Amino acid sequence: MNQDPFTDFQRLATEADSLARDLNAFRQELNRVLEQNAELMIENKHLRGRLDQLSGQNKQIDKPEMLPSRRNLEKLYDSGFHICNEMYGARRENNEPCAFCTSIIYGNGDRTSSRV
Repeated sequence: MNQDPFTDFQRLATEADSLARDLNAFRQELNRVLEQNAELMIENKHLRGRLDQLSGQNKQIDKPEMLPSRRNLEKLYDSGFHICNEMYGARRENNEPCAFCTSIIYGNGDRTSSRV
């Protein structure tokens, strides 16, 4: 700090103004991102509903109902996360499909192994 209190006050006032401008810019950017997120969530909900309609028309009637635990895993997988042992909990880049995850969800559930 300087010996001159007025100079110190001016410097602090300038820094406070700069912080206020930065905070305002951050607030505006945050609002923009939150609005975009809300729009994308609504669009995603509509697209999932449309996809459900279209896939419901193509489902076979004799297909067995999925177990609740597998539905939960499917929901996590559809949210963009791995559910396989190799990468459990990691985000799938660009929602790329994972053969390990899909085999866990849609596989026959046979957990037997050929251990000797």
